[in-house]
Amino acid sequence: MKSRKRKAKTSIKDIIRETFMQSPIPMSISTEDGTYIEINEAGIKYMGLQRKEIIGRKSTDLGYVTKKQRKLFIDAVKEHGFAKHMPLELKVDDKILYLLFDVFPIKVEKNCFFLCCASDVSNHRPDMKKLVGDNFIKLTKKDVHFIRGKLRNYKLTPRQKEIVLLSITGLSNLEIAERLCISEHTVKDHMKEIFHIIGVRQRSGLFPKLLNFS
Repeated sequence: MKSRKRKAKTSIKDIIRETFMQSPIPMSISTEDGTYIEINEAGIKYMGLQRKEIIGRKSTDLGYVTKKQRKLFIDAVKEHGFAKHMPLELKVDDKILYLLFDVFPIKVEKNCFFLCCASDVSNHRPDMKKLVGDNFIKLTKKDVHFIRGKLRNYKLTPRQKEIVLLSITGLSNLEIAERLCISEHTVKDHMKEIFHIIGVRQRSGLFPKLLNFS
């Protein structure tokens, strides 16, 4: 009986490993300091390196992630328990790829590891305006945690951050004013300042800018 249970457990572990390694989604597992301990075939392909050049190295040392970007990932995980849809530009063989990363912590006994999954959105970048109604964009717009994380890069007041979050969900200035119990004129003044700080000319440019697509 014991031998059968051991075989079953081993079989499940093998299935999980094969699923990870053969997944078309680039995935990796790293330690808390960013050192790669495992990466699947899709991840190796995207990084443009050999497996032996990746395992045991830190993502920051390899030049794929800056220390500032890694800090954003870690801060998001600490605050929300995970990091979702974090945008990143990746240069491979003189080609710029645009990826969205999801990072999830995995605890094994007293050790903590990070599972990282990447989605390639390079083909969407030139057509962001056309994709505003796409389900992918709608879902991302609803991810308040993600937007809040991106807003940390800009010197906005708490009120201005509230207005940005309401704005990207499609609320008008009047609706935002009613929601926050302020005048529509005050919302317009805030929006002008928000556009200036974030670096866009109009409301429609806010979401693409926060996704690094503009």
